[in-house]
Formats: sequence, C-alpha cells, structure tokens
Amino acid sequence: MKILITGCNGLIGKILMNGLEEHELYGIDIKECDDERCYKADISNFEELKETMEKIGKVDMIIHLAADKRIDAPWESVLKNNIIGTRNIYEIARIYKIPKVIFASSNHVTGGYEKIEGIYDGMIKIMPSLHIRPDSYYATSKAFGETIARQFYEQYGIKSICLRLGSVLRDDDPSKNARLLSTWLSHRDLLQLFRKSIEANIEYGIYYGVSNNSRRFWDLSNAKKDLGYEPVDDASKIVE
Repeated sequence: MKILITGCNGLIGKILMNGLEEHELYGIDIKECDDERCYKADISNFEELKETMEKIGKVDMIIHLAADKRIDAPWESVLKNNIIGTRNIYEIARIYKIPKVIFASSNHVTGGYEKIEGIYDGMIKIMPSLHIRPDSYYATSKAFGETIARQFYEQYGIKSICLRLGSVLRDDDPSKNARLLSTWLSHRDLLQLFRKSIEANIEYGIYYGVSNNSRRFWDLSNAKKDLGYEPVDDASKIVE
C-alpha cells in the first residue's frame, strides 16, 4: 500500500519508516529529513500541506503521528500543532479521498485514572469505553483527534483507527522507572500493532497500544479481537 506517515522524523515515525518495508512509504515532517521519501511541511499550514500532497500524490492511507508530544506543552503549541494540524490532516483525507487514517492518540487521554490507588499493580484494567480523563492540554488535544476522527467517519465515511499508545522508548529499555513496567510499548509490538491496524477492516475504533506487560492497566481485549493484536514483550521479564 502507498502510505503517508506524518511526523516521520520522530521516534515512532522512524521506527515505522524503517520497519514497514512491505509498503510504499512517504513522510511529512516539520523538520528537514535525509530520507528522500520525506517532505518538509508544517501540517498546521493547510496550503503548505496541500502543496506537499500534490507532490506525493494519492495515497491509500495516512498514519498521523505529527504533534507536539510534550506532556507539558503550552496551549499555543498544542492548538497549532495538535488540534489545527490534526483537523488539517482529516480535511486532506476528505479532499483527496483517502479512505483511512490511523491516528496516534495517547494513553494520557485517560491519564487521570492513574490517580487510582494500586493501579500500578496491574489488577485494574482501564477499558477504551470508559469516560476520558485527560491529564494535560496535550491529552485533551488527543481526545480532540479521536473526536474529529469520529466526525469524519460519520460525515464522510473516512475510516479511523485511534491508537492510545503507551511508552515508546528510544533505547527500548523499560527499566528506568516503575511506571514503565506497566506502560511500555516495545518497538517490536509497536510494529505489530501498526501492521495489524493497516490490515484491519475497521470502520472506527479506539484501542490501547501497550506490550503484554504483566503489570499493564490498560485493557487490550478489543485490540486483540478487532485487530488481531497479540503483543509478545513483557517489561517485567525484560528487567528481571
């Protein structure tokens, strides 16, 4: 498939650009990139985004990663990069008749649940169907992304899979702190999750993306059922 990845120069973007070799991949990033498949563009600038799409041409799918990923990002940056930028991506999908978007949401959409006593022992499972509890402007922008994904499905039939991703680490080592034993998403499981999402014929869905950590507190039952996702890595075994 011909797939466009926004935020291709970020950590997850690079993992996908290098790992999804079975697909024809193109990228957009706000920073310059050495990869000839990638184009420099600011997704919050709609005209600039359209000009870049004209160079890339029609794609089968968009994987939308681009965002200010800082949990403490100021509102002005969140509004520009995460909210306006995400709206622009969905508008591009509508204009260019791109039938599917995989949206990188965040576990922070339900970050407020982590205040529950004992949650890190893995006995509590947070399901995607529970009410959101955003813990930051960043988290609220990701909740907006899930919502506009639903809007564009209802209005225009654009399919969306929203992935509330866990902790993806540059060195893939979850031993740094106790929370990572619950929230780690390994590079191997990340690639499997996106492969399954690319292949899945889902109209609209929200799924947690986390490895098979024995202490995880996010429920994966719908990701396993709908996407066929079967994570293999467990942070607790890595740090033993």
